[in-house]
Amino acid sequence: MTALEIKTKSALSDEVKEFLKQHKDKQGSFKYVEQIDQMMPKNSRFIVIDYNDLVSHPHTESKFNENPDEILTAFSRAIKEILQERFPQYAAKIKDQIRARIINYPVQRSLRQINAEIINKMTSVSGMLVRSSEIKPLAKEITYKCSNNHEFGITLEKGMTVPPLYRCGSDPKCTSKEFTIQPDKSRFIDFQIGRLQELPEDLPPGQLPHYIDVTIKQDLVDNARPGDRIILTGIVRIEQESLIGARTTSGLYRLRIDANNVEFLGGRGSKISRKTQREETSPEEEKTIKSLAKLSDIYERLIDSFAPHIQGHALIKEAILLLVVGSTQRLLQDGTKIRGDINIFLVGDPGTAKSEMLKFCARIAPRGLYTSGRGSTAAGLTAAVIRDKSGIMMLEAGAVVLGDQGLVCIDEFDKMKPEDRSALHEVMEQQSASIAKGG
Repeated sequence: MTALEIKTKSALSDEVKEFLKQHKDKQGSFKYVEQIDQMMPKNSRFIVIDYNDLVSHPHTESKFNENPDEILTAFSRAIKEILQERFPQYAAKIKDQIRARIINYPVQRSLRQINAEIINKMTSVSGMLVRSSEIKPLAKEITYKCSNNHEFGITLEKGMTVPPLYRCGSDPKCTSKEFTIQPDKSRFIDFQIGRLQELPEDLPPGQLPHYIDVTIKQDLVDNARPGDRIILTGIVRIEQESLIGARTTSGLYRLRIDANNVEFLGGRGSKISRKTQREETSPEEEKTIKSLAKLSDIYERLIDSFAPHIQGHALIKEAILLLVVGSTQRLLQDGTKIRGDINIFLVGDPGTAKSEMLKFCARIAPRGLYTSGRGSTAAGLTAAVIRDKSGIMMLEAGAVVLGDQGLVCIDEFDKMKPEDRSALHEVMEQQSASIAKGG
């Protein structure tokens, strides 16, 4: 690294540090200094940076489009320096884990627009998480000990591959060929692989949904669960495709996103309704709900407001409304659970708006899923065990798992095979899906 590069990085870090210290919100408080002050009491390792606050710093903002890795490193260094002034012991303890999460990143793309042009660029993409692996430790710094008790370490900046060891890294004269890892002197971070799939409402007619693999690290693991509608902000990376049975390396690569932050989409609303937490009722909504609750005919008005384009069927609409609202689950003293939700089975002649009602309630539910029984299998409805390209076994969530704590609407129920339909008995009664797969 040249002296000019070191100077440039130091200048960028100072610029970011100035922004973090000087920026005030509308109330006149130093929001980022307060966030850094809260890191130690909350045992947190990150702060959240609102991209809209960077508008007044065009040089810093432009770096996100040019070199996102460099600016994120500068943010980590600046946060560490400010934290050292306040809590030096805590800063020394978490010095390698400090990072900035970016929210409200404006460059949004659909999964179909992620291509070779945006490799190593930051982007935001909306989708549904359909698969997540177990959490595994990923090595960042490994300390080895040879058979002659020489210790040496290697640092892994990017990727998941560890370079092969041929000789001792501590003593050039050492001839040892046996090396053991020292876990207590090495550094690992939490690591998880997920798969993001195109949202059903974003799907062009007659097209299959696109998907992309996502790597999730550190405190972001298990933040979103399969079935969540999220906006993922991250940097697009490439991974080399492996050729089975070939000795040569492939020229083909596959794209993946290195996650920086996860924001939750508010129900099925527009992409503007981002939330850093899952679905919550705002004070304005709570005020409206309380004012409506005082009306004497509110129950009838709720029934009439369900699928207003369908005339009649008041009794069926009432039943579906009660299903959508649900009730609380009761837990008895002996540990038995009594479910608070009901299941509805609609039977009727063709053309009586059964499918239309299903589609309407799947659309208004914060977490709703519509599927047809004609092409559904037991694995597609509950869960399937998948082996990833990297060899990690993971569960891919089916329709009822994706609709957990929500609503699953299955059309053409009579067209399903009996053995596939029987997989739903436990889901409907016990509200759990048991998976027993070999291998």
